[in-house]
Amino acid sequence: MGNQASPCSSQGRKPRTGAFGALFDALRAWWRAMLPGRVMIVAVVMIVGALIAAVTAQPDAPLWKRGVVVGALSILLALNLIPPLSDIRPRSTPPIQTAIYLMLASALYFVAFSLSSGAASTVISMLLFLLVGQATWTLPLATALIYAGGMMIGVCGMIAFFVGLEVALQSAATFSFGVVFVTMFVRLSQRYEQQTEQAEAQRARAEELLAQLQASHDELRAARERELKMAAIEERVRLARDIHDGLGHYLTILNVQLQAASRLLQRDPERAAAVIVTCREVAQTALDEVRRSVAAMQPSPLDGHSLDVAIERLIDDFRLSTAIDVRFVQAGDLPALPQTLAMTLYRAVQEGLTNARKHGNASQIDVTLTFLPETARLTIRDNGQPNNGAHEGGGFGLTGLRERIERLGGVLRAGPLPEGGFLLDIIAPVARANEVHYDPGVAGR
Repeated sequence: MGNQASPCSSQGRKPRTGAFGALFDALRAWWRAMLPGRVMIVAVVMIVGALIAAVTAQPDAPLWKRGVVVGALSILLALNLIPPLSDIRPRSTPPIQTAIYLMLASALYFVAFSLSSGAASTVISMLLFLLVGQATWTLPLATALIYAGGMMIGVCGMIAFFVGLEVALQSAATFSFGVVFVTMFVRLSQRYEQQTEQAEAQRARAEELLAQLQASHDELRAARERELKMAAIEERVRLARDIHDGLGHYLTILNVQLQAASRLLQRDPERAAAVIVTCREVAQTALDEVRRSVAAMQPSPLDGHSLDVAIERLIDDFRLSTAIDVRFVQAGDLPALPQTLAMTLYRAVQEGLTNARKHGNASQIDVTLTFLPETARLTIRDNGQPNNGAHEGGGFGLTGLRERIERLGGVLRAGPLPEGGFLLDIIAPVARANEVHYDPGVAGR
């Protein structure tokens, strides 16, 4: 009878507003409750045409015959317009409902055909193709062909009884061709409708997936924003803790020393002066600590560069600013290093260069970076004359540097050389468990 409207075909449609929109929605609901689309139009046109022929094309027929024919065709038209029998759809209507409709429609057809005459009989006989098309649309193909064969036998039998065998045989050939054509046409139309439904379902599914993807994207973006806010809060907390533990410590010492100096200023000026010198050293240390904290907040020098390239850039800048001769040698291929080890080696070179300039008055510095299968070794040798204790300090001084190397499983040796100069020697394992590795191949790109 008609194809079932896909549940997905109306997804995404916005309800209409206003009187015209309400009327349109009501008409569309009625249309869907009836025979859908083109099949319904064909059925109504054919049955109305048969009704007109029954009224106008058999003037010699008795009135009661015309009345019965018109009544039968009117009931057949009603079956195609009024639910529930009209609501017969492929693959969804219960078989008993389809069977009841086809039996009633067939009976009405035979009544109208048997009592009609003249041109009206020819027009009414064409309704056979309508019933065969409806059966083909709603029933499995084999069942529809059996129904079509039974209808043809009935029609041809009636023609043979009322007109003659020769006319019946001629009609059988015509009806056979028409039935084959209608069956093929309906099956092709049905396949097209199925493909349309599948396309609509896929489109609706794609829209649903797109909406889910957009929602997931929005959730990820919101989560990322929350993560960035939490990271900013954690960074502020860390900076506050560092200021309290670092700068706050030095300021406390400075305050105590200045109070002592103010008390000693009158009765012991020499001790007061010594305390003031100590205060100046503490203030300088605090200033250095602040500078290191600010430097730590800058982008990592290893971002976008491998360790050897970053060290070469550091040495080039050092040469330009100090005019000290610095030679850098790398032995072995640069492996994938733990990120903390790569950064610590870079800071060690930075600290070694700074100490050689500030405390040793060096004119030449040799930096050697050696990679073995399991260890990395960094040596920094200068020809200066370091002051006693000048290399021992906090932060990234040698003491802090030694602590970091030891946490990585390595060792640090530092001290003056017998022939003069100062040596900083670091040996550390290349790989450690549970470390995030710094890949020079990625960083160097």
